[in-house]
Amino acid sequence: MKRIAQSKLGVCSRAAVLIATVLLGGAVLTASHTEKSSSSDALLATNNSTNAAPTPARCAASVESSACIPQSIGEAEESEILMWQLINRDRLDAACQEETKGHARPLQWDARLAAVARAHSEEMARNHFFAHTGLDGSEPSMRVSRAGIRWQATGENIAKVDTVVGAEAAFMNEPKFQPNHRGNILNPDYTHVGVGVARGAKGMLYITQEFAEYR
Repeated sequence: MKRIAQSKLGVCSRAAVLIATVLLGGAVLTASHTEKSSSSDALLATNNSTNAAPTPARCAASVESSACIPQSIGEAEESEILMWQLINRDRLDAACQEETKGHARPLQWDARLAAVARAHSEEMARNHFFAHTGLDGSEPSMRVSRAGIRWQATGENIAKVDTVVGAEAAFMNEPKFQPNHRGNILNPDYTHVGVGVARGAKGMLYITQEFAEYR
């Protein structure tokens, strides 16, 4: 009999906290977190394809495309680039247009967001924990702000899973029109993204996606 592992999803807001539990066919832990700000000080905290896409070529300096790597992508590893590709594939998927209304554009890579995401993934992997809150008590929006990013909205998805493709599939295998991982990925307001991947004990991947809409 196939073993069904329990997966936990968490969405939090300043007004309420909602924790949902679902069953997935695999050892996957995922959680999402979204925040919005109407001013510089006010924060509102809200929260199966198996074929890996090929690594894209580098973009020309004047080109912005989800099919190539921006010149400013920095030291992103192939697994992080793959996740970025999968995010943009899902945002442009015709099957998701009911949710995006066709307004979701490919997210631009931001090396600062990637550094925030990578640092959080590495901290989780190194210290054997899985949460949006860092060991120093920082929340995702705090870490994004520390990176010097002025944001209108920001969101974070995290996963502990065997593969990058499996993580994105788990994120997208969620109810539509909900403030969850899928909602973060398809949110048409977001314009930039960074991804961090770190390998932990027993080869498990700790994956962080950082989304942002800039001011």
